[in-house]
Amino acid sequence: MNCSSKELSDLLLLQLRNYWTDIDENRIVSAVDSAIEAIEKNYTGLPNKRYYNDGQVVFSPYISVQWMNFLYRVSRALYMKYGYCDSADQVYYLNKIMHSVDWFYAIDLPEHFLCEHPLGTILGRAEYGDHLFVYQGVTVGGNRKNGVLQYPKIGENVMLYANATVLGDCRIGNNVIVSADTYLINEEIPDNSIVFGHSPNISIVDKSEESIKEYTDYIWGWKK
Repeated sequence: MNCSSKELSDLLLLQLRNYWTDIDENRIVSAVDSAIEAIEKNYTGLPNKRYYNDGQVVFSPYISVQWMNFLYRVSRALYMKYGYCDSADQVYYLNKIMHSVDWFYAIDLPEHFLCEHPLGTILGRAEYGDHLFVYQGVTVGGNRKNGVLQYPKIGENVMLYANATVLGDCRIGNNVIVSADTYLINEEIPDNSIVFGHSPNISIVDKSEESIKEYTDYIWGWKK
């Protein structure tokens, strides 16, 4: 990691002070090391040199997709340590203000999670598998089915392209690409596939696990 814990803590506190006067600095700082550890696990071994280069995690608060991930990890660490609290709310809110994303700290995003210019992306209550990648305008969340609020279950190595929506009792398999502007509600999408369209009129293209992993290799570096 090429940024120290103190450097990141100082910057985060400076940003928070621009909006709130009641910052619990000790509590905020206590979550930074956990967030750094999560970022290191997230980025280690990635093929993109903006994240991992020469055997070292590369992290910069000036790369917005990295900083928004870091802020989520801080808010999540605060929630896991203190439960619902003002400090977690403040960091979560800061992320919304700075990046126009809604990644609530009570939502457990996976260890390996990446995004690309994800403005307007809402990752709501759902079960998320590892190796999740999202683009802009993505929405994941609940919907009532037979009077019961239900939430999606998303498998491993899933990519959600721009403006994809996954709602309600959806079951998205492993190694799935959800195409841009696809709208899924209460759907079951099998492993190793590409899906597009709007429920209930969707199309599913069967693929092999190898072909999906080859397509996403530039993100996760499966072949290493």
